[in-house]
Amino acid sequence: MNQTVTVPTKTINEIFFRLDELTKAVKKISVKLSEKEPLYGSDEWWNKEIKEADSEFKKGKGTLFKSSKDAIKWLNS
Repeated sequence: MNQTVTVPTKTINEIFFRLDELTKAVKKISVKLSEKEPLYGSDEWWNKEIKEADSEFKKGKGTLFKSSKDAIKWLNS
């Protein structure tokens, strides 16, 4: 018993597009999962943390203090 289903070309193209997007997302996730985190406290770890902090500051996140007294004052407020 054979049955044939007709699917519009637009629908097939949308399915392939979504499949392609999902494939790209899975590849990105796979790369992230296979990345190894540097050993906590190592030079590589500090370099990574400093780079991430610099990136956050460039995005306008975080608070920059001119002195430790200013930081303590902010913490106590």
